[in-house]
Amino acid sequence: MTSTSPTEPGHQPAVTRGRILIVEDAEPTRRRMTATLRANGYEVVEATDGLKALKAVSSQRFDAILLDLVMPHVDGWQFRETQLRHPELAGIPTVIVTVQPLREPERYALRTPNIIRKPFEDDELVAVVNRACATQRPVATPRHTPSEGGQVSRLFWSRRGEIACATHAPAADSERWKDEQWTPIPPNPGYQQIVYQCQYCPGHHGPIQRRWRH
Repeated sequence: MTSTSPTEPGHQPAVTRGRILIVEDAEPTRRRMTATLRANGYEVVEATDGLKALKAVSSQRFDAILLDLVMPHVDGWQFRETQLRHPELAGIPTVIVTVQPLREPERYALRTPNIIRKPFEDDELVAVVNRACATQRPVATPRHTPSEGGQVSRLFWSRRGEIACATHAPAADSERWKDEQWTPIPPNPGYQQIVYQCQYCPGHHGPIQRRWRH
């Protein structure tokens, strides 16, 4: 990896750019990520598994989370599922850090456009964290009309992994719609184990109830 904007050893900026939680069990990787982000002005808290990460997010405020998927005890999948079930945690921008490429259903299940593959360069890491922190947005008040049974009447998904109802999806004639390749979700997309929900409606912190299994 190559370093970006290094600082002198032991020097920490007086004002940080944000607090980041790194959830990674591999010590060399975790230490390098920590050093890189601290050198670029971020405050960093480390967790070696999903259970420790859940304890951290319950007591501290974070601007972004870097989440490994394969860990002992509570893995990244389990952490993410728990995170998405809690409104106070679901809005924290999360970057998935993975060795293996993710298939499209897995990307939808993780419900974040921020994914970085190992091994990565330091400038890639800093760029994705900068982007995650910059795109943080509050959950909006729903203005859609529920259909029978209280379910969202129409849902859309993007190639970035976002899922939104008609109220929160971009307009069909907008540049964002075209750039992110938004399309309606079919009534039966074929992924029988996944229940889709708008990720921006309060109380809807899906889009899943159970993780996709191959």
